Amino acid sequence: MTEPIIYVASAGTGKSTALLNDLAEQLETHTPETIVFTTFTNAGAQETAKRAMERFPQFKEYQFRYFRTLHSIAYRSIPHKKVITFRDYIALGKQLGLSINAKRALSGTDNNNYNEFSLGDKLLHLDALKRNRRLTWSQVAQIQELSNFSPSEIQDFSEKYQKFRLQNHVYDFTDQLEQFLTSLDSFPNISNLYVDEAQDLCKLQWEIINQLSKQPKTRTVVAGDDKQAIYGFNGGDPRTLITLPGRRKILSTTYRCPSNILEYAETIAQRIKEKQKYTCQSNKMGGSVQRVRHLKQLKDEMKQGTWFILVRNRKFLEHIERTLNEMGVLFESDLGSSLDPKLCEAIPAWEELIRGYGVESRIIKHIYHNYLRGADTVAYGFKKTIFNIDDDETVTWEQLNEGFGLLTKLPWNRAFTLPQFLMELAQKAERDGELGKPPRIRATTIHAVKGREAENVVLLPDQTRLTRMGFQKNPDDEHRVFYVGATRTRNNLFLHQPLTDQFYPL
Repeated sequence: MTEPIIYVASAGTGKSTALLNDLAEQLETHTPETIVFTTFTNAGAQETAKRAMERFPQFKEYQFRYFRTLHSIAYRSIPHKKVITFRDYIALGKQLGLSINAKRALSGTDNNNYNEFSLGDKLLHLDALKRNRRLTWSQVAQIQELSNFSPSEIQDFSEKYQKFRLQNHVYDFTDQLEQFLTSLDSFPNISNLYVDEAQDLCKLQWEIINQLSKQPKTRTVVAGDDKQAIYGFNGGDPRTLITLPGRRKILSTTYRCPSNILEYAETIAQRIKEKQKYTCQSNKMGGSVQRVRHLKQLKDEMKQGTWFILVRNRKFLEHIERTLNEMGVLFESDLGSSLDPKLCEAIPAWEELIRGYGVESRIIKHIYHNYLRGADTVAYGFKKTIFNIDDDETVTWEQLNEGFGLLTKLPWNRAFTLPQFLMELAQKAERDGELGKPPRIRATTIHAVKGREAENVVLLPDQTRLTRMGFQKNPDDEHRVFYVGATRTRNNLFLHQPLTDQFYPL
């Protein structure tokens, strides 16, 4: 095993480009089938494969079979079983007499609502932490928050949960990694192992990486930034990256954050006690860091450019949505878009229809069912008949008038029945030429924009009670989260005044 190459990459320092260039050198002498490239999302790994194929058109997509998340590689490499489902978790809860929210059990959130979890949810979370962090029963009992299970209670639940999975022939996500680890002796020999976003790997995943890298002819490349390790609640273990022996290549220039933004972000990074020591500089001067008391102060600025409005916990998105709706701003949110994308699609389609052009019947079905409410729009008894048309058919106004009772040729804002605020917002979007385009403004959590960027970022410091408790016990985790939030911007960072009395000091 050769000593790994470790790319140490702060936010926006060109990590993806560096990895792609390294990969391209290896593809000159090795085929993709012999290369493992694993990162945090399948989309990220597949984007790397796509860019590699653009450079090497002789290679085909199927050859990049190991360009996936570690979970995905594991699942494709172990004996087949179904993945545990929503119904399985409901059945488990009934069998054990515990309430389990199956949607939470199947999703990797930022743990914002852990205080709202049922007892079953909390036990599932502790079981996953125990297995992913390779802890003892006593250790996992010691790190629990807002629950007070004894080590024996957690062990008893975990054993019953394991028996349930075996009896029903299903894997949960941790099973996939555990099974893969035990079967690595039969994994094909590989020439290169690329590990991106390594700061978010758990100990179980690191064990797999270490085993793969021990193959005698495997070259290992690891990339990540411990300052951006924000998945500790799911078992993320940045310390392994920090202490990993290897040849470090520091990417020391950020191409995203201008100097003033970087200077501010580094004041947050300096609070992190356990981290790799290296410096970063910006390739561009300027950028602004401003404090604002209320989003409405930014109404004029929000008329142009891309925006992230970032909260630490989903709980605070409701406030953001109300404010943006009051401002009449078109936005996208994790709780739902201000304008339904289907409405944004329906409006221009209706205008095409009344001008005599054909429109896909799937859009017409949505319009009939959701927006044409008046008796003067569709003749009585015809609304249901539209669903007899195949979705992929194209229909004209004349066909709808003759066979499906369509009566009106009024513009959409007179034909459609919508709530007043939604009508005004859609009309404004149409006037501004933004209807049908992806919203420039997104309200979401810091975790949801990891690896992404916008021209402007508004950062809210508020924390839920659980997050605040975690901050007091392990401040490094929260420093890393807000460092990530501050480094999403290419131009301007706006620090919002706290909404509550529990907040991170920005």
